[in-house]
Amino acid sequence: MMSDEAARRDYLTRFQQQGEVAMAERPLCVRLPEDIDGLMREKENRTAWLRDAIMEKLWREGHLPKRYQSLMEQALD
Repeated sequence: MMSDEAARRDYLTRFQQQGEVAMAERPLCVRLPEDIDGLMREKENRTAWLRDAIMEKLWREGHLPKRYQSLMEQALD
């Protein structure tokens, strides 16, 4: 069954490396409650927001690798 939507044209660049830190080969996905999903989809750059939220949670739990510690300290100053 074919979708009525046009195929995405960014298939060559969608998951390419961005920035200096190597990204995992496969993206991590999560399902959210509908109301939270709606709020997240309204975010201008939800990918960056989610990465920041995950990093902050790992930092607060004491599980953030040392190479990211200074970034978190700068961000929270």
